[in-house]
Amino acid sequence: MRRGRGRRQAAVRRVEDLLDRISGRSDDKRDQRRTEPWLGARNLDVQRDRDTFDRLVQLDFDYLMALPLAAPAHVLQDLLPQSVLGRAQNGHGWFTDEFGTSLRFPDATFDRVLTVLEQGRPHLRGDQVRRRRGERLARFGAWLLERLDEPELELVIDGEPLFGIDFLASGKVETRAFLAGLVLAGHMDDWNWRRTAMQLHRLTYAGDPLHIGGGEIMIVDAERFALCGLGDTGAREFDDEQLRTLRDVGVICRDPAADYAFPAYDQAFFRRRLGDGVCDDLAMIWVGAHHGWAGLLGAFVMDAVDTYDKYLRDLTWGGYDGWLAAQVQRRFREREGRPLVGDREILDLIAFAAKRNDPPINLSSSHRRLIQVEQGAAEPTLLNHWRFLQGDPVFDIQLGFSRVPARLFYAVAKTRLDAAGLGVREPEYAVARPRRR
Repeated sequence: MRRGRGRRQAAVRRVEDLLDRISGRSDDKRDQRRTEPWLGARNLDVQRDRDTFDRLVQLDFDYLMALPLAAPAHVLQDLLPQSVLGRAQNGHGWFTDEFGTSLRFPDATFDRVLTVLEQGRPHLRGDQVRRRRGERLARFGAWLLERLDEPELELVIDGEPLFGIDFLASGKVETRAFLAGLVLAGHMDDWNWRRTAMQLHRLTYAGDPLHIGGGEIMIVDAERFALCGLGDTGAREFDDEQLRTLRDVGVICRDPAADYAFPAYDQAFFRRRLGDGVCDDLAMIWVGAHHGWAGLLGAFVMDAVDTYDKYLRDLTWGGYDGWLAAQVQRRFREREGRPLVGDREILDLIAFAAKRNDPPINLSSSHRRLIQVEQGAAEPTLLNHWRFLQGDPVFDIQLGFSRVPARLFYAVAKTRLDAAGLGVREPEYAVARPRRR
């Protein structure tokens, strides 16, 4: 017993040291000062500034619900609180004051946003939204795994297209290609795959060292995680020793076979390497170039899975997207003696879509942005990407949160496809037109 107590005390000392280093309290960082420029933003507190927070959450949610999105309201009401959360934490959208100053709420949470929204919408209570999101994922996973042997798939469950996305009901798709896109997208965020991709593809297309940021989503004991005061675990790197320490003291969970449910447990992203990650738009274009329309849709659907997986009641070890991709690969190994998608293809995709490959790009559209009809377009952004691959005129819009011009993005995509031996025609651009309100 004494020896076990000694190990635990040593672990506690290690986590205290870890907290010192992470928070900047160690000797070599004690005198550091803030160096980033003033960006015209204010940090507020959800409780202290409750009236402001509640008002802006309602305004932002109503605004997002009014956007032209390729999904019905009952789906969007479970999806868009996630967008509101990101905008609240970063001072985007309606989270500004009358002078245009960004109002950031770093302590905002998904459930705190829903606590505001449920005041006029009782069906948006936090536990109900998390349950419905989880049921949507479980229903899709069961539906998919029952149909791996079918030559074609109609992307509809119980009369509704997958994740409510209307263009997914446009016709049947070839199953293997759809599954290939799904598996590829299910692995591209995995840190071990990204690390291996940098070992295989050491240089960008321009011959510079290839750097890819990333991390791991882990299940944590919610109470112990809060008591540690780690803050934003995605804003700094964690090495193996630090993660081992957090496991030793019970912050990070150990048993992959156990059942974990919110709120006793939660998910946290631990960054393993600083830097830009992967551009989802480029990844989907690469998949579409290799596997066609069905592959593009498979990658897009897995991106939806990854989005919904962020806030659930029942948590999946390694994430539901990673679990589902692994299940598909395992079934094909058992049936055909090899996985559907080979390792090299996964690594090639990650390197191609890395934001810091050449030419670099500062873009990764969220699921919401991919299903949104942007100003000047006639269809959602994902379909604009397919037009580009087909050589059809693309709409000259702005993409993602960073508002990257389509002319810049598609020029980058074409250059990279050419470098990868997957050349497409020089894009033509449709005349922008005002969107009807």
